[in-house]
Amino acid sequence: MDKSPIIQSLAEPAPPQPKQPFPQPKPRLRLKKFWLAVAFGLLILLTLLTSLGLYYYYDVPQIRPSLYAFASDREGNGDIFIMEANKQLRNLTQNPSADWNPIWSPDGKMVAFTSHRSGNSDIWRVSADGRTPPRNLTHHPAWDYSPTWSPSGQTLAFVSERDGDAEIFVQNIIGNTALQLTFNDTVDHLPTWSPDGKYIAFSAVRDGLERIHRIRFDGTDEQIITPQIQGTSPAWSLDSNRLAFIGWKNEEQIAIYILGTGENNLTQLYQSNGWIGSLHWSADGQWLTFTSWQSGNHEVYALPSTGCLPRRLTTNIAWDDFLVMNPIAHFTMTLEENAAQPLPTRKTASNSDVAKGISLADLSKAYLINDLGFTWGKGFVNWATVEPERGKFRWVDADNIVKALGDQKIKILMRVHGTPNWARPSGKIESYPPDDLTHFGEFMSALATRYQGQVAAYEIWNEPNLTYEWGNQSPNPTAYTAMLQTAYVAIKQADPAALVIGGGLATTGQGSPTAYGDLAFLQGMYEAGAKGYFDAFGSHAYTFGNSPDIIDPNGLSLSRVAEQHQIMQANGDGDTPIWITETGNAIKTHWDLGIHNVGGVTEEQQAETIAQIYQTVPHKWPFVKAIFLFNLDFSTVSWYPANEQMRWYAILNPDRTPRPAYIKLGRD
Repeated sequence: MDKSPIIQSLAEPAPPQPKQPFPQPKPRLRLKKFWLAVAFGLLILLTLLTSLGLYYYYDVPQIRPSLYAFASDREGNGDIFIMEANKQLRNLTQNPSADWNPIWSPDGKMVAFTSHRSGNSDIWRVSADGRTPPRNLTHHPAWDYSPTWSPSGQTLAFVSERDGDAEIFVQNIIGNTALQLTFNDTVDHLPTWSPDGKYIAFSAVRDGLERIHRIRFDGTDEQIITPQIQGTSPAWSLDSNRLAFIGWKNEEQIAIYILGTGENNLTQLYQSNGWIGSLHWSADGQWLTFTSWQSGNHEVYALPSTGCLPRRLTTNIAWDDFLVMNPIAHFTMTLEENAAQPLPTRKTASNSDVAKGISLADLSKAYLINDLGFTWGKGFVNWATVEPERGKFRWVDADNIVKALGDQKIKILMRVHGTPNWARPSGKIESYPPDDLTHFGEFMSALATRYQGQVAAYEIWNEPNLTYEWGNQSPNPTAYTAMLQTAYVAIKQADPAALVIGGGLATTGQGSPTAYGDLAFLQGMYEAGAKGYFDAFGSHAYTFGNSPDIIDPNGLSLSRVAEQHQIMQANGDGDTPIWITETGNAIKTHWDLGIHNVGGVTEEQQAETIAQIYQTVPHKWPFVKAIFLFNLDFSTVSWYPANEQMRWYAILNPDRTPRPAYIKLGRD
């Protein structure tokens, strides 16, 4: 059966067809060519003998291949670095936009990598010696990342979001047509091609569980190969008989496992106390390299494949990641070399009286809050999920938030939202307020009692001045105030030290058919008796693509907090602080994000704007006592598709690498 044109384009190039014989030359020409060939042969022989003599007398060393490549933001953005055989570090790429995720071609001559230099994320390649300039291979407006080479070096597999979520694609390096291998509504990522060419292994999220799958390069025969354990970051051994991956069972710590053949084929090699990722295998099978956040930095490590302790390869106050061994080089490292490396010193949290926090979706990334030098994290509790039946609680989500942030010594702001079916009128959506506030008070009492001394602050509801967030009905400041008063009393009785934050109002100017003006809503709260029932007023003051100190005539700017504070002062409540519980800026994308496309910026502009927020607010508006950035990592989780607007506010890329805003926040 004939292959499709796309499959043909991914196959190895056909051998050249024999050409028609040339006309036979005349006898005279034959004789001349014979003596020319003899002379040329003698010249080559003389050159060879001379070279051997020079090598003998002057001991000219042979050029040895580079040892490994890795990515780092140590120069202020993502770049690819190469460690030469003489232990000298060299920039392979140096571009204002980010380059990440290098991977060697099988012959060690080329490096493929993910780059944002075209304005989005594409797969690029460059010669390892740096003589050939980088070349864009994928040229697609959707995000492409995480490349892996076929054994022939003619084809790349990678992740692309071009069909709306992360899927595995393959493409010939001299073509421009990519073949999609996986089709689903969740995340497939981190592909790696087996050296024998038979399979591509990758990490896939199905039914909320992440496991290692394998598939053939034509998209057939997909199978789960780690059914009893969750896992990510697969890496093949050179003989394709072993697959290393990072795995975990239930609540156990993450560890590096090796999957072999036959029975009892799963071996735990190394268990880590911190996050680990970006696993790769050396060509000789002696080492596994990985990235880990230890000693306050992302560093790359080498682990002997027989076990023992890992050895640190980099030491820098930067995000070092994706270390890959050159397949044609032999890597060695002594314990003495490792011991001589000093531990880096990471930036510590500032002593500013303005609390710095951030929203996160994936609790395994909670340590990154410390990496940024922040001290607060924002979690989300859905009442409808926790108490699906009255008096019957499922605390697992809230428990996970408290444990993950608590283990990192991060203070917790817990936002509460969502009304269970039994507590709201029939046919209404979750954001509809409860029809009996007694039920809400009972829930808040149970919540604050369970987490007494662990949750530092509670934010009551989300943007109650928006129609959608108020059950698709007209927002009502009086009704919301009654809810806030109920929560305040319940929380303070259970945990007097816990703070109560008013549900962050969306900055909506004069209002619209779907929104109540934020200043009018705040005034309505005071008229309903809200004073004294919140420890801080919550504001969702976004920049909408502008500098933080811009005063927008329509009220759509961060400076709106000054006008909100004027309302508070007019009602005798000027001493109560404002907490900005959400702020940030969306990145431009080809996806239709609706109103979130307004004010969209580049990655670099997002970084500059967010940095200005933290520099401007404490000096210009001292009544603001907390700034929570939205968000850390909504771009990386499996439950949000590529066109979900919240992903484009994140300061991590979908492949988990840091965006410029993350890098800048961690260094300023």
